[in-house]
Amino acid sequence: MQLDDVDLALLEALRADGRVSYEGLGTLVGLSRTAARARVQRMLELGIVRVEAIVHPVVRGYTTFAHLSVHTDGACVQTLAARIASFDNAPFVSVVAGRPSLIAEVRTGDLGEMETAIASVRDLDGVVGVDTLLYTDVVKDSHLPLGGPHAFEEFDLDAVDLKLLDLLRQDARTPYADLAEGVGLSRAATRARMLRLLADNVVVVKGLVSPTAVGIDQMCGFQVQLERRGDDVAEIVAKLETVDFMARTIGRCDLVGTMISRSAAEISGALDGIRMLDGVRSVEAWWHLALVKERYSPPLTRA
Repeated sequence: MQLDDVDLALLEALRADGRVSYEGLGTLVGLSRTAARARVQRMLELGIVRVEAIVHPVVRGYTTFAHLSVHTDGACVQTLAARIASFDNAPFVSVVAGRPSLIAEVRTGDLGEMETAIASVRDLDGVVGVDTLLYTDVVKDSHLPLGGPHAFEEFDLDAVDLKLLDLLRQDARTPYADLAEGVGLSRAATRARMLRLLADNVVVVKGLVSPTAVGIDQMCGFQVQLERRGDDVAEIVAKLETVDFMARTIGRCDLVGTMISRSAAEISGALDGIRMLDGVRSVEAWWHLALVKERYSPPLTRA
């Protein structure tokens, strides 16, 4: 589907607020409510955008995150990736070109659970090794402002809040009237709860645009080792337009992240820029070949 300027403006509005009304979208781009709704519905049906209610992982008790580089031998990588993608606590899985065969992010409640989760991956037939990086701080994330585990705090949520979050997870654009009926409150009370959950960053509702739909078809992972004087590097790298995600880590490197771009040349230039930063010891990168899973709204009840 060829997107015009109106479509791109609608996508940008949904990225900022996934629950913006069709009337508000129409006013923004100069269309009627009906015309705006038709355009958005078409893009939803074609998979150009999906609107998700991304619940903060701490609601499910997840405060420990890790980046896994999975090495395989004599196995179908796509099959292994699908197996790992079936884990509820693995929101991101991708087949890559580089030293590992695939990359995954895993989230657990503590280090003990993380050890068990990593063992579950390592025990899969065809896996010969798993290199693990533990996140100490999420510096940049286009999906959800996380911060480090030290920044996580328990949210004071009751059964009604959890029901509301589950309804939003199933359909992030559910009208307030339907949400109110689902949780047994008035529309005004339901809206007030929703605004509180949004203000407290318990949930973020946004449109997740398919990168290829807007010409972004290059995706690259990278890791950075720092010198002792490299304390400011993370903030500099996070400000790069190509960087979509980056975390401080413990393990074989100090930073791990993801770049997205319309061209390999742009990513190559960004990587060279990082290599030349004062305080950087080394940079290693890998190309994402097939994004198997990117789903940040699993069921709220942990398996």
